[in-house]
Amino acid sequence: MKKIFLSLILIIALGTLSMAQVTVDVFINGIKAGQISLKANQAFGGLSYKKSTYKNIDKLTIQIQGKSVDGGYYRKVHVIGDDVTPILIADETVGAVGQFILTNKDIIKRLKNGKPITLYVEKTPANTKSTEPVSKVYIGTLTREK
Repeated sequence: MKKIFLSLILIIALGTLSMAQVTVDVFINGIKAGQISLKANQAFGGLSYKKSTYKNIDKLTIQIQGKSVDGGYYRKVHVIGDDVTPILIADETVGAVGQFILTNKDIIKRLKNGKPITLYVEKTPANTKSTEPVSKVYIGTLTREK
């Protein structure tokens, strides 16, 4: 009976882990400051930081991984503010798959002022003969606690 019960718990735990499609690690000044885990097609979720966290921010980097963003794609991260127009479109860091440096004075100023930024990754198929369209995947929102 114990073996069946433990097996059931293990199956449920593994099923829950496999549902997470994108994991985003957020680094502030080179130190891991948090992680966002999103399921496929999830359109909300993110991290909220205290005002003191953003006070001394000099460098903002994210590392993405997961089924929704893996594969033969060229990836760019779009950082959106209040408008539909991106504040920044960041290319993937050369030599570091899934890493994006988002250090930009407008983004840092926005976070310090308590305004959120929303992040999307744009996936363009690396195979030029592919008929798959370019797609955007929501990867989180960074906000500041009031």
